Amino acid sequence: METKALQTIILVGTVLLVSGCAKQKKQEAPTFDELRTKALAFVKQKKHDLAAEYLEKIIVQNPDRTDIAKYKLLLAEVYFKEGKYPSAYELYDHYSSFYPSDKRAEYAKYQSILSKFYQTLRTDCDQTQTEETIKLCKEYLEYPSFNAYSNDVKDIHKTCESKLIDKELYVFNFYLRKGELDAAKKRLTHVKTMYLTSNPALEARLLYLESQLAQKQHNIALVKENMNVLATKFPQSQFTHMAQALLHKQTFSF
Repeated sequence: METKALQTIILVGTVLLVSGCAKQKKQEAPTFDELRTKALAFVKQKKHDLAAEYLEKIIVQNPDRTDIAKYKLLLAEVYFKEGKYPSAYELYDHYSSFYPSDKRAEYAKYQSILSKFYQTLRTDCDQTQTEETIKLCKEYLEYPSFNAYSNDVKDIHKTCESKLIDKELYVFNFYLRKGELDAAKKRLTHVKTMYLTSNPALEARLLYLESQLAQKQHNIALVKENMNVLATKFPQSQFTHMAQALLHKQTFSF
């Protein structure tokens, strides 16, 4: 009986001890001010991984704070500096969308563009991120009160559009080399329709590529016609000199 009673006392004591420890741990959870102090200290020390850890806790544990937006923006900054561009983009985009009247909304939109732009891939890869970057650039440039980063955004837009053109012409050359001339022609027509008006400097390059295609189709008359246009409008262009070589059966992929 005494042994059984002793076991019961030990069991109850253990339960109370565990319960007490659990309560103690719960009470010892860091406060907002403690998390904030740690986060800002790590940001200042440029220890971005540790800063992100504490900022994430602040956001998760304090979603209803009236000033929580600034910690979301700070976390986006930390992610950006770490090179975690997808995560940075999500937070910047969220900020600019949910706080459009905030004085930092334009900055957040610009940073969302950069975060997306830095995810774009080389010409021969998928260009989804490039297309999405162009969409973001257009949104920024169409927003009436956004102007602080207009020049940078225009440059990014132009760079991305050039990547899309290069991608299309990469595919054109692929079809041309494989002898799929109808597919190559459609790709070239698409580039003319989509990009020539906004990129007049592209004309010489397209005339040369059209001449390449014409040569494959044994359309020497079109090759000569394009050569005359190139010689007249673009006498100093590299594409004019390259087109002249077509009649001597020397071709270049460009």
